[in-house]
Amino acid sequence: MILNGIDRLIEAPEAYSRFKKIGLVSNSKAVTAGFRINLRSLAEAGFDVRFIFSPEHGYFANIRDGDYISDAEHPELKTPILSLFTEGHSRNSIVEALEGGGADAIVFDIQDAGVRFYTYIHALGLALSAAETLGMPILVLDRVNPAGASILEGGLPRPGYISELCPFAIPVRYGLTIGELANYLAGAVYKNADLTVVRLSEQYSRNMIFDGTGLKWNAPSPAMVSPDTALFYPGTCLFEGTNLSEGRGTEAPFQTIGAPLLNAERTAESFISNLKELGIEEFNFISVGATSFTPDSSKYENTLCEGLRLGFADGGPRGFRALLFGVLLLKTIYDRHRDDLKFLFSEKSRKFFIDRLCGGPELRETVIGGGIGDVYKLYLKWAEESQAFSLTAQGAKLY
Repeated sequence: MILNGIDRLIEAPEAYSRFKKIGLVSNSKAVTAGFRINLRSLAEAGFDVRFIFSPEHGYFANIRDGDYISDAEHPELKTPILSLFTEGHSRNSIVEALEGGGADAIVFDIQDAGVRFYTYIHALGLALSAAETLGMPILVLDRVNPAGASILEGGLPRPGYISELCPFAIPVRYGLTIGELANYLAGAVYKNADLTVVRLSEQYSRNMIFDGTGLKWNAPSPAMVSPDTALFYPGTCLFEGTNLSEGRGTEAPFQTIGAPLLNAERTAESFISNLKELGIEEFNFISVGATSFTPDSSKYENTLCEGLRLGFADGGPRGFRALLFGVLLLKTIYDRHRDDLKFLFSEKSRKFFIDRLCGGPELRETVIGGGIGDVYKLYLKWAEESQAFSLTAQGAKLY
Protein backbone atom coordinates (compact mmCIF):
# COMPACT_ATOMS: atom_id res chain seq x y z
CA MET A 1 0.00 0.00 0.00
CA ILE A 2 1.18 3.50 -0.83
CA LEU A 3 1.33 5.87 2.13
CA ASN A 4 0.31 9.49 1.62
CA GLY A 5 2.04 12.40 3.30
CA ILE A 6 -0.38 12.39 6.23
CA ASP A 7 0.61 8.80 7.05
CA ARG A 8 4.32 9.61 6.85
CA LEU A 9 3.78 12.64 9.08
CA ILE A 10 2.00 10.84 11.88
CA GLU A 11 4.61 8.06 11.77
CA ALA A 12 7.34 10.56 12.70
CA PRO A 13 5.76 13.77 14.03
CA GLU A 14 8.93 14.71 15.92
CA ALA A 15 10.62 15.48 12.58
CA TYR A 16 8.14 18.31 12.03
CA SER A 17 8.21 19.98 15.44
CA ARG A 18 8.13 23.52 14.02
CA PHE A 19 4.63 22.86 12.65
CA LYS A 20 2.88 22.22 15.96
CA LYS A 21 0.35 25.10 16.16
CA ILE A 22 -1.23 25.08 12.73
CA GLY A 23 -3.80 26.43 10.37
CA LEU A 24 -5.01 23.40 8.40
CA VAL A 25 -6.10 23.78 4.76
CA SER A 26 -8.14 20.64 4.15
CA ASN A 27 -11.51 18.96 4.06
CA SER A 28 -12.94 15.96 5.86
CA LYS A 29 -12.28 13.68 2.89
CA ALA A 30 -8.52 13.85 3.44
CA VAL A 31 -8.07 10.56 5.27
CA THR A 32 -5.19 8.34 6.32
CA ALA A 33 -4.45 4.94 4.80
CA GLY A 34 -6.54 3.55 7.65
CA PHE A 35 -9.45 5.76 6.52
CA ARG A 36 -9.28 8.08 9.51
CA ILE A 37 -9.93 11.82 9.08
CA ASN A 38 -6.66 13.69 9.14
CA LEU A 39 -7.89 16.18 11.74
CA ARG A 40 -8.12 13.50 14.43
CA SER A 41 -4.84 11.85 13.44
CA LEU A 42 -3.03 15.18 13.56
CA ALA A 43 -4.41 15.93 17.02
CA GLU A 44 -3.35 12.51 18.32
CA ALA A 45 0.14 13.07 16.92
CA GLY A 46 0.47 16.29 18.92
CA PHE A 47 -0.49 18.91 16.35
CA ASP A 48 -2.69 21.72 17.63
CA VAL A 49 -5.14 22.69 14.85
CA ARG A 50 -6.14 26.28 15.60
CA PHE A 51 -7.99 27.02 12.36
CA ILE A 52 -9.42 24.98 9.47
CA PHE A 53 -9.52 26.55 6.01
CA SER A 54 -11.94 24.89 3.60
CA PRO A 55 -11.80 24.85 -0.23
CA GLU A 56 -14.68 24.70 -2.70
CA HIS A 57 -17.47 22.33 -1.55
CA GLY A 58 -16.75 23.20 2.11
CA TYR A 59 -14.99 21.31 4.87
CA PHE A 60 -17.42 18.39 4.69
CA ALA A 61 -17.22 18.34 0.86
CA ASN A 62 -21.00 18.35 0.56
CA ILE A 63 -21.69 21.73 -1.09
CA ARG A 64 -22.45 21.62 -4.81
CA ASP A 65 -19.96 23.00 -7.31
CA GLY A 66 -19.71 26.76 -7.64
CA ASP A 67 -21.70 27.62 -4.51
CA TYR A 68 -20.04 30.15 -2.23
CA ILE A 69 -19.51 29.01 1.34
CA SER A 70 -19.85 30.83 4.65
CA ASP A 71 -17.55 30.46 7.63
CA ALA A 72 -18.58 27.93 10.26
CA GLU A 73 -17.39 26.01 13.28
CA HIS A 74 -16.53 22.33 13.58
CA PRO A 75 -19.62 20.86 15.28
CA GLU A 76 -17.65 18.68 17.68
CA LEU A 77 -14.24 20.30 18.10
CA LYS A 78 -15.50 23.92 17.90
CA THR A 79 -12.50 24.78 15.72
CA PRO A 80 -13.23 27.74 13.40
CA ILE A 81 -13.77 26.70 9.76
CA LEU A 82 -12.98 29.60 7.44
CA SER A 83 -13.95 29.42 3.78
CA LEU A 84 -11.46 29.96 0.96
CA PHE A 85 -14.25 29.79 -1.62
CA THR A 86 -16.14 33.03 -1.20
CA GLU A 87 -17.83 35.39 -3.61
CA GLY A 88 -15.29 37.27 -5.68
CA HIS A 89 -12.49 34.90 -4.65
CA SER A 90 -10.45 37.89 -3.48
CA ARG A 91 -10.39 36.99 0.19
CA ASN A 92 -7.49 35.04 1.64
CA SER A 93 -8.92 34.04 5.00
CA ILE A 94 -5.62 32.34 5.90
CA VAL A 95 -3.87 35.70 6.06
CA GLU A 96 -6.80 37.30 7.88
CA ALA A 97 -6.88 34.59 10.55
CA LEU A 98 -3.17 34.02 11.09
CA GLU A 99 -1.70 37.50 10.85
CA GLY A 100 -2.78 38.19 14.43
CA GLY A 101 -0.96 35.14 15.77
CA GLY A 102 -2.43 31.97 17.24
CA ALA A 103 -0.63 29.63 14.85
CA ASP A 104 2.96 29.26 13.75
CA ALA A 105 2.58 27.22 10.56
CA ILE A 106 0.24 26.25 7.72
CA VAL A 107 -0.45 22.63 6.79
CA PHE A 108 -2.07 21.73 3.45
CA ASP A 109 -3.65 18.29 2.97
CA ILE A 110 -6.28 17.83 0.25
CA GLN A 111 -6.82 15.02 -2.26
CA ASP A 112 -6.33 16.65 -5.65
CA ALA A 113 -7.37 15.38 -9.10
CA GLY A 114 -4.26 16.46 -11.02
CA VAL A 115 -6.31 18.80 -13.22
CA ARG A 116 -5.91 22.57 -13.54
CA PHE A 117 -9.62 23.39 -13.28
CA TYR A 118 -10.19 21.22 -10.19
CA THR A 119 -10.23 24.16 -7.80
CA TYR A 120 -8.33 22.62 -4.90
CA ILE A 121 -5.08 23.83 -6.46
CA HIS A 122 -6.51 27.35 -6.18
CA ALA A 123 -6.62 26.70 -2.43
CA LEU A 124 -3.00 25.55 -2.59
CA GLY A 125 -2.08 28.87 -4.18
CA LEU A 126 -3.84 30.76 -1.40
CA ALA A 127 -1.96 28.72 1.21
CA LEU A 128 1.42 29.35 -0.42
CA SER A 129 0.61 33.03 -0.85
CA ALA A 130 -0.35 33.30 2.82
CA ALA A 131 2.83 31.56 3.91
CA GLU A 132 4.87 33.98 1.82
CA THR A 133 2.97 37.04 3.06
CA LEU A 134 3.17 36.05 6.72
CA GLY A 135 6.71 34.68 6.64
CA MET A 136 5.26 31.46 8.05
CA PRO A 137 6.41 27.92 7.18
CA ILE A 138 4.04 25.74 5.17
CA LEU A 139 3.91 21.95 5.19
CA VAL A 140 2.27 20.24 2.20
CA LEU A 141 1.31 16.61 2.73
CA ASP A 142 1.66 14.89 -0.61
CA ARG A 143 -1.07 12.68 -2.04
CA VAL A 144 -1.33 10.37 -5.02
CA ASN A 145 -2.35 11.93 -8.33
CA PRO A 146 -5.36 9.65 -9.02
CA ALA A 147 -4.99 9.76 -12.82
CA GLY A 148 -1.23 9.23 -12.68
CA ALA A 149 1.58 11.78 -12.81
CA SER A 150 3.21 10.59 -16.03
CA ILE A 151 0.78 12.05 -18.60
CA LEU A 152 0.44 15.75 -19.38
CA GLU A 153 -2.31 17.17 -21.59
CA GLY A 154 -3.52 20.58 -22.67
CA GLY A 155 -2.00 23.94 -23.40
CA LEU A 156 -1.06 26.82 -21.14
CA PRO A 157 -3.65 29.53 -20.43
CA ARG A 158 -3.80 32.57 -22.69
CA PRO A 159 -3.58 36.13 -21.33
CA GLY A 160 -6.74 37.18 -19.53
CA TYR A 161 -7.81 33.66 -18.54
CA ILE A 162 -6.31 33.33 -15.07
CA SER A 163 -9.08 32.57 -12.56
CA GLU A 164 -9.93 30.08 -9.83
CA LEU A 165 -10.54 27.59 -12.67
CA CYS A 166 -7.20 28.40 -14.25
CA PRO A 167 -5.03 29.74 -11.42
CA PHE A 168 -1.56 29.09 -12.82
CA ALA A 169 0.30 28.87 -16.12
CA ILE A 170 0.27 25.07 -16.18
CA PRO A 171 -1.35 22.52 -18.54
CA VAL A 172 -4.83 21.09 -17.95
CA ARG A 173 -3.19 17.85 -16.81
CA TYR A 174 0.08 18.99 -15.31
CA GLY A 175 1.64 15.61 -14.52
CA LEU A 176 2.60 16.31 -10.90
CA THR A 177 1.45 15.23 -7.47
CA ILE A 178 0.08 18.00 -5.27
CA GLY A 179 3.38 18.12 -3.38
CA GLU A 180 5.33 18.44 -6.61
CA LEU A 181 2.99 21.19 -7.79
CA ALA A 182 3.67 23.02 -4.53
CA ASN A 183 7.40 22.63 -5.22
CA TYR A 184 6.96 24.04 -8.70
CA LEU A 185 4.87 26.99 -7.52
CA ALA A 186 7.33 27.78 -4.73
CA GLY A 187 10.03 28.07 -7.37
CA ALA A 188 8.03 29.88 -10.05
CA VAL A 189 5.42 32.01 -8.26
CA TYR A 190 5.73 32.08 -4.47
CA LYS A 191 9.50 32.33 -4.36
CA ASN A 192 9.74 33.39 -0.73
CA ALA A 193 7.50 30.66 0.65
CA ASP A 194 9.18 28.47 3.28
CA LEU A 195 7.91 25.14 1.93
CA THR A 196 8.37 21.59 3.18
CA VAL A 197 6.73 18.62 1.41
CA VAL A 198 6.10 15.29 3.17
CA ARG A 199 6.64 12.73 0.43
CA LEU A 200 4.68 9.64 -0.52
CA SER A 201 6.16 6.28 0.42
CA GLU A 202 9.03 4.87 -1.62
CA GLN A 203 6.86 2.33 -3.47
CA TYR A 204 5.09 5.10 -5.37
CA SER A 205 5.85 5.54 -9.08
CA ARG A 206 4.68 8.28 -11.43
CA ASN A 207 2.60 6.06 -13.69
CA MET A 208 0.48 4.68 -10.84
CA ILE A 209 -3.21 5.45 -10.95
CA PHE A 210 -5.30 5.35 -7.80
CA ASP A 211 -6.50 1.78 -8.26
CA GLY A 212 -2.89 0.60 -8.14
CA THR A 213 -2.08 2.16 -4.78
CA GLY A 214 -3.99 -0.14 -2.42
CA LEU A 215 -5.72 2.90 -0.91
CA LYS A 216 -9.48 3.29 -0.42
CA TRP A 217 -11.21 6.04 -2.39
CA ASN A 218 -12.93 8.77 -0.37
CA ALA A 219 -14.71 11.15 -2.76
CA PRO A 220 -12.89 14.50 -2.35
CA SER A 221 -15.85 16.42 -3.83
CA PRO A 222 -19.51 15.53 -4.38
CA ALA A 223 -19.19 14.50 -8.04
CA MET A 224 -15.75 12.84 -7.87
CA VAL A 225 -17.36 9.59 -6.83
CA SER A 226 -14.77 7.00 -7.87
CA PRO A 227 -11.23 6.55 -9.22
CA ASP A 228 -12.76 6.02 -12.67
CA THR A 229 -14.48 9.40 -12.38
CA ALA A 230 -11.07 10.98 -11.82
CA LEU A 231 -9.72 9.29 -14.95
CA PHE A 232 -12.48 10.62 -17.24
CA TYR A 233 -12.76 14.02 -15.55
CA PRO A 234 -9.95 15.88 -17.41
CA GLY A 235 -11.82 15.36 -20.69
CA THR A 236 -15.50 15.09 -19.92
CA CYS A 237 -15.51 18.07 -17.56
CA LEU A 238 -15.43 20.13 -20.77
CA PHE A 239 -19.14 19.36 -21.15
CA GLU A 240 -19.76 21.59 -18.13
CA GLY A 241 -19.24 24.42 -20.60
CA THR A 242 -22.13 23.25 -22.79
CA ASN A 243 -25.86 22.67 -22.43
CA LEU A 244 -25.21 18.93 -22.30
CA SER A 245 -25.36 17.17 -18.96
CA GLU A 246 -21.95 15.99 -17.76
CA GLY A 247 -23.68 13.49 -15.51
CA ARG A 248 -24.00 15.50 -12.31
CA GLY A 249 -27.00 14.22 -10.43
CA THR A 250 -26.46 10.65 -11.70
CA GLU A 251 -24.59 7.71 -10.23
CA ALA A 252 -21.76 8.22 -12.72
CA PRO A 253 -20.78 11.90 -13.07
CA PHE A 254 -18.35 12.63 -15.93
CA GLN A 255 -19.01 9.14 -17.28
CA THR A 256 -22.56 10.01 -18.36
CA ILE A 257 -22.98 12.61 -21.11
CA GLY A 258 -26.30 13.55 -22.66
CA ALA A 259 -29.39 15.68 -23.12
CA PRO A 260 -33.07 15.12 -23.97
CA LEU A 261 -32.50 15.48 -27.72
CA LEU A 262 -29.20 13.59 -28.07
CA ASN A 263 -29.20 10.68 -30.51
CA ALA A 264 -26.94 8.44 -28.47
CA GLU A 265 -26.56 5.47 -30.82
CA ARG A 266 -25.74 7.60 -33.86
CA THR A 267 -23.34 9.70 -31.81
CA ALA A 268 -21.47 6.61 -30.61
CA GLU A 269 -21.22 5.36 -34.20
CA SER A 270 -19.91 8.73 -35.39
CA PHE A 271 -17.34 8.84 -32.61
CA ILE A 272 -15.94 5.44 -33.56
CA SER A 273 -15.88 6.52 -37.20
CA ASN A 274 -13.96 9.69 -36.32
CA LEU A 275 -11.38 7.72 -34.37
CA LYS A 276 -10.84 5.45 -37.37
CA GLU A 277 -10.50 8.46 -39.67
CA LEU A 278 -7.77 9.87 -37.41
CA GLY A 279 -6.06 6.50 -37.01
CA ILE A 280 -6.50 6.58 -33.23
CA GLU A 281 -6.68 3.10 -31.71
CA GLU A 282 -5.73 3.86 -28.12
CA PHE A 283 -9.36 4.15 -26.97
CA ASN A 284 -10.26 0.57 -27.84
CA PHE A 285 -10.47 -0.19 -24.10
CA ILE A 286 -13.14 2.49 -23.60
CA SER A 287 -16.76 1.39 -23.70
CA VAL A 288 -19.08 3.99 -25.24
CA GLY A 289 -22.66 2.83 -24.92
CA ALA A 290 -26.08 4.40 -25.41
CA THR A 291 -28.05 4.97 -22.23
CA SER A 292 -30.94 6.95 -20.77
CA PHE A 293 -30.83 8.76 -17.45
CA THR A 294 -32.71 11.28 -15.32
CA PRO A 295 -30.49 13.60 -13.26
CA ASP A 296 -31.78 14.33 -9.77
CA SER A 297 -29.91 17.66 -9.70
CA SER A 298 -27.96 20.06 -11.93
CA LYS A 299 -28.73 20.27 -15.67
CA TYR A 300 -32.00 18.64 -16.79
CA GLU A 301 -33.04 17.89 -13.23
CA ASN A 302 -35.87 15.32 -13.22
CA THR A 303 -35.84 15.26 -17.04
CA LEU A 304 -35.30 12.10 -19.08
CA CYS A 305 -32.12 12.34 -21.15
CA GLU A 306 -30.53 10.19 -23.81
CA GLY A 307 -26.79 9.91 -23.70
CA LEU A 308 -23.57 8.00 -23.57
CA ARG A 309 -22.32 5.89 -20.67
CA LEU A 310 -18.53 5.73 -20.63
CA GLY A 311 -16.45 3.08 -18.94
CA PHE A 312 -13.34 0.95 -19.13
CA ALA A 313 -13.33 -2.44 -20.81
CA ASP A 314 -10.53 -5.00 -20.59
CA GLY A 315 -7.05 -3.59 -21.04
CA GLY A 316 -7.59 -0.14 -19.53
CA PRO A 317 -7.11 2.38 -18.21
CA ARG A 318 -3.33 2.95 -17.84
CA GLY A 319 -2.11 5.68 -20.18
CA PHE A 320 -5.61 7.05 -20.88
CA ARG A 321 -5.42 10.47 -22.56
CA ALA A 322 -8.70 11.76 -21.19
CA LEU A 323 -8.44 15.27 -22.62
CA LEU A 324 -7.93 13.93 -26.14
CA PHE A 325 -10.93 11.66 -25.64
CA GLY A 326 -13.01 14.60 -24.39
CA VAL A 327 -12.20 17.06 -27.18
CA LEU A 328 -12.88 14.48 -29.90
CA LEU A 329 -16.16 13.44 -28.28
CA LEU A 330 -17.19 17.09 -27.98
CA LYS A 331 -16.50 17.70 -31.67
CA THR A 332 -18.39 14.54 -32.64
CA ILE A 333 -21.48 15.56 -30.67
CA TYR A 334 -21.31 19.12 -31.99
CA ASP A 335 -21.22 17.93 -35.60
CA ARG A 336 -24.25 15.68 -35.09
CA HIS A 337 -26.24 18.23 -33.04
CA ARG A 338 -24.98 21.55 -34.36
CA ASP A 339 -28.34 23.27 -33.91
CA ASP A 340 -28.89 21.96 -30.39
CA LEU A 341 -25.49 22.03 -28.68
CA LYS A 342 -24.81 25.43 -27.12
CA PHE A 343 -21.74 26.80 -25.37
CA LEU A 344 -22.64 28.46 -22.08
CA PHE A 345 -21.69 32.12 -21.66
CA SER A 346 -21.13 33.79 -18.29
CA GLU A 347 -22.35 37.35 -18.04
CA LYS A 348 -20.29 37.79 -14.88
CA SER A 349 -16.92 36.83 -16.37
CA ARG A 350 -17.89 37.86 -19.93
CA LYS A 351 -16.39 34.60 -21.16
CA PHE A 352 -17.65 31.24 -22.37
CA PHE A 353 -17.32 28.72 -19.56
CA ILE A 354 -15.50 26.21 -21.73
CA ASP A 355 -12.95 28.91 -22.57
CA ARG A 356 -12.33 29.38 -18.86
CA LEU A 357 -11.78 25.64 -18.46
CA CYS A 358 -9.40 25.48 -21.42
CA GLY A 359 -7.61 28.73 -20.69
CA GLY A 360 -8.64 30.33 -23.97
CA PRO A 361 -11.14 30.22 -26.86
CA GLU A 362 -9.20 27.97 -29.25
CA LEU A 363 -11.07 24.73 -28.62
CA ARG A 364 -14.54 26.27 -28.88
CA GLU A 365 -13.60 28.16 -32.04
CA THR A 366 -12.08 25.06 -33.63
CA VAL A 367 -15.06 22.88 -32.73
CA ILE A 368 -17.39 25.41 -34.35
CA GLY A 369 -15.32 26.31 -37.39
CA GLY A 370 -13.06 23.35 -38.09
CA GLY A 371 -13.17 19.64 -38.76
CA ILE A 372 -12.31 16.68 -36.55
CA GLY A 373 -8.77 16.79 -37.91
CA ASP A 374 -8.41 20.43 -36.88
CA VAL A 375 -9.43 19.59 -33.33
CA TYR A 376 -6.80 16.84 -33.27
CA LYS A 377 -4.17 19.28 -34.57
CA LEU A 378 -5.07 21.71 -31.80
CA TYR A 379 -4.59 18.94 -29.25
CA LEU A 380 -1.15 18.18 -30.70
CA LYS A 381 -0.28 21.88 -30.52
CA TRP A 382 -1.25 21.84 -26.86
CA ALA A 383 0.92 18.75 -26.39
CA GLU A 384 3.98 20.75 -27.41
CA GLU A 385 3.17 23.30 -24.71
CA SER A 386 2.61 20.66 -22.04
CA GLN A 387 5.87 18.88 -22.87
CA ALA A 388 7.75 22.17 -22.63
CA PHE A 389 6.16 22.69 -19.21
CA SER A 390 7.21 19.20 -18.14
CA LEU A 391 10.83 20.10 -18.80
CA THR A 392 10.46 23.36 -16.89
CA ALA A 393 8.94 21.51 -13.93
CA GLN A 394 11.52 18.73 -13.89
CA GLY A 395 13.29 20.11 -10.84
CA ALA A 396 10.07 20.06 -8.81
CA LYS A 397 9.54 16.32 -9.21
CA LEU A 398 10.04 14.09 -6.18
CA TYR A 399 9.55 10.66 -7.77
